[in-house]
Amino acid sequence: MKKLLWILLIMMSVSAIAAPNSHGTFAPYQSKKKHTTIDKSRILIGPGLGFGAAYRAFSCNISPSVAYCFTDHFHAGATLGFNYFQSTEEYTNPLTNMTERYKHKFPAYSMSIYGRYLLGNFLLLNVEPELNNTKIIDSYSYNWNSGKIIEKSSRLLVPSVLIGAGYTQHFNRYGYSFLMVCYDILQNPNARYYQTFDIKAGIMLDLWK
Repeated sequence: MKKLLWILLIMMSVSAIAAPNSHGTFAPYQSKKKHTTIDKSRILIGPGLGFGAAYRAFSCNISPSVAYCFTDHFHAGATLGFNYFQSTEEYTNPLTNMTERYKHKFPAYSMSIYGRYLLGNFLLLNVEPELNNTKIIDSYSYNWNSGKIIEKSSRLLVPSVLIGAGYTQHFNRYGYSFLMVCYDILQNPNARYYQTFDIKAGIMLDLWK
């Protein structure tokens, strides 16, 4: 009788060890890994187009931007920019003594990353480190065969850190329009923000709603 009880206990133990898991197999259970994906509805796209004109001068700007909303109030992103400025100046040709015009052309490229915090429903705070590749004039001289101006220039990398605040208007959960004023706290003399304020206006669209 005792031998029979021992045999039953051993059989029950073996059955417990070999019991199938919840997947119907005898392999050890492995927990499912959680795969995190980007929520496309939180991605914002900014077209970034601008144009300005004055007497004998004009400028244009293309600066597309993309950002991701980590919360309803905070998002971070990056901007690539191209800025072109041209102005025309009259000068006297030293050979012909005639009045001619010279066009100053300043193409510039920029890259920035930014963080923006929406305070309440209308106030926007912005912090934006930026790196600009800009044209620097080294000297002007004359071509003594034609009397035309000769320009010698080089390109320089100029860092900036813009901080600013402005007004924003939401048209859905993440998308918004804005108008803000920024100031470069580095104040590099070669920066386009030197001793001036930068006014930004634009719209951020959530295309994947």
